[in-house]
Amino acid sequence: MQNSLVPEGFNDDVSEQARTEHKYKNIIINHFQLHGYELVKTPLIEFENQDNVSNSFKIKVKKGEKNLIIRDDITLQITRLSSARLLKKARPLKLCYYGEVVRKKGSMLRPERQFLQIGAECIGASSNDVDVEMIELAYSVLSLVGIKDISFEISSKIFLDKLYKSLSSYKQFERIKELIRLKDLDGALNLIDKQHHKYLRDIFLCTGNYFDKKNELDRLKIDSSNTLEIENIKHIIETFSLNNKKAKIFLDFSEVDDKNYHNSIRFGIFADNVRGEIARGGRYIANNQANFEKATGFTCYMDTIIRASSSKEQNKKIMIPFSSSTKKKKQLIKQGYIILTHFDNKENIEKRAKEQNCQFYFENNKIKSLEK
Repeated sequence: MQNSLVPEGFNDDVSEQARTEHKYKNIIINHFQLHGYELVKTPLIEFENQDNVSNSFKIKVKKGEKNLIIRDDITLQITRLSSARLLKKARPLKLCYYGEVVRKKGSMLRPERQFLQIGAECIGASSNDVDVEMIELAYSVLSLVGIKDISFEISSKIFLDKLYKSLSSYKQFERIKELIRLKDLDGALNLIDKQHHKYLRDIFLCTGNYFDKKNELDRLKIDSSNTLEIENIKHIIETFSLNNKKAKIFLDFSEVDDKNYHNSIRFGIFADNVRGEIARGGRYIANNQANFEKATGFTCYMDTIIRASSSKEQNKKIMIPFSSSTKKKKQLIKQGYIILTHFDNKENIEKRAKEQNCQFYFENNKIKSLEK
């Protein structure tokens, strides 16, 4: 059977979702460009290195040739581009992109192994206001495609990394990390010395709605780096919230970043009652040859966005005779119709319109409805 040619995690899309995805992609990219983000395009295949191989498909090559992979994420390609062809371009460098990515394995929340990524990156700016702009840009563009009840989950690897540095010599270090990833606080506490108990408890204590937990954040100010990160988080969230009061903001510093290139604040974006993230972003370091540039960006996942959108796409299909004039076709398209051409005898146009799931047909110079 031909179906056996399509592996798990991949699919042929023959639904209206393909049309909706195309429409939303254009809306999102246009919005990015209106905010000063320049559209770039990166290749589907590139040479393998230590950064891009974790969840990528490898391509067989001849002995002695450099290994090739199919990209599983576009963000790292953008950082490569910024340090190569765009090296001398003025900073901050604002770029946007879209493209299919392919992954060797899916996850529980995203079993799909091929999907469309659309994102924006700002490279070479240090101010925390950049993080605010990126979160606002994500919120505005997701609202634009009909997503409601948007929530942000803010995290940072600073706090857990400090603990992991102290625990790295433990024999059960990987097990401790796994228990924390599974949110099993008691299990993790059983495996670490009591001197670290309060700090780990405080990390978990800060989980929840930001405005309920903001006073608990001071518990994590155990040194200058933690204190600075807490103040940055407060500034970003409270500046964003001034003009976006409907957005829900949660904290979770025990969250583990599976991409592992964010070095500070990161955020996941969700919609109520929708499986998986609709977008993800954060701050990272872009390697610009000998220089290391601060960068912030986010990526939208189109499969989840379509599931989350509350917009109802109008599908006004109309069947028209092949002999219809070009002028009439343009008029119908301008009125919002999708036109399908009828090639048979005019007497069959109503029947053919029903077969093609049209809502209307054009006969005797009149638009006739098939809807009841």
